[in-house]
Amino acid sequence: MSENKPVVILVEDDPSVLRALRRLMEACDLEVRAFTRPSDLQKADIPHHNACLVFDVRLPEMTGVALYKTLAASGCQLPLILITGHIDQATKMLTQKINAVAILVKPFRRDRLLAAIYQGLGHPEKPH
Repeated sequence: MSENKPVVILVEDDPSVLRALRRLMEACDLEVRAFTRPSDLQKADIPHHNACLVFDVRLPEMTGVALYKTLAASGCQLPLILITGHIDQATKMLTQKINAVAILVKPFRRDRLLAAIYQGLGHPEKPH
């Protein structure tokens, strides 16, 4: 692990989506720490800087929003990007309570995700 390499903490319960997103981010020289369950992330070491969170809205155990609130309550202040396959009224209301960098609806373009990640990291957008 490089000390200066940006870290993306990804929580996505669909293994094929998780694998595809991980490959995309790693190809852009981002370190990815990927989890399929919120409880696995909660047991892990989370960096305090040069990192951002990418959470699916609908996860087993709790929503991505509830996971973010739990982390924030314990002092985590990392920027959040939410991804979802469903943008119904209940999802809109849930996500409006969080100050996310972006909320992306699947399927989204890779450049939109990468732009949101770089924005969250405070880095100028890298060419990809």
